[in-house]
Amino acid sequence: MPDSSETGGLRARRRDATRMEIHEAAVELFERNGFDETTVDEIAAAAGVSPRTFFRYFPTKEECVLFDRFGFDQALDDHLAEIDPDTLALADIERVYRALLDGFGDRSDDVSAHFVRVQKLVLATPTLSRAALGRYADKSRRRPEALGDRSSARTRGQIRMILEIANLEVQCAFEEWVDINEGAGASGTARALVDVYDDVCRRMREL
Repeated sequence: MPDSSETGGLRARRRDATRMEIHEAAVELFERNGFDETTVDEIAAAAGVSPRTFFRYFPTKEECVLFDRFGFDQALDDHLAEIDPDTLALADIERVYRALLDGFGDRSDDVSAHFVRVQKLVLATPTLSRAALGRYADKSRRRPEALGDRSSARTRGQIRMILEIANLEVQCAFEEWVDINEGAGASGTARALVDVYDDVCRRMREL
């Protein structure tokens, strides 16, 4: 009989697989029919689940596109849990994001292609763009508050400002990367996402 850790691991993998099936079905439907025109019932049917199951995984249509598939939230939360809040600098958050973006270049071409599809969808859909901005702003507000007694009110304000700037850098890098790769076509001049991010961070420091 499998032990509890094996059973738990299997359940987690099944949950992850179902989450991705819903996500991929939604992206395909949004691309084909439009975000506002697509219903939760249609997404659920395409993913082979019930609408009730959809809402067990995602609270909204927006979230089934915007959920953090690549681990940005976890990496940032882990970093904030380990550091002294009073010493946090923008460069610290940039290093966390850069490590994730650099690793992205090692992923399969299918994953990279899907990532581009999602970014294009978000940029082309006002409802999703607004939701993405709201999501980032909410997390930037909640993370300093979660530090509690580890930081002063002044430090929490500084951390929020740092997180907002870091989020802006990432979003600008995503947008520029999509534009560059769209324009590259078959010419082979596409740039790596991490290189675009480095360039965005450099320009931010020059402001």
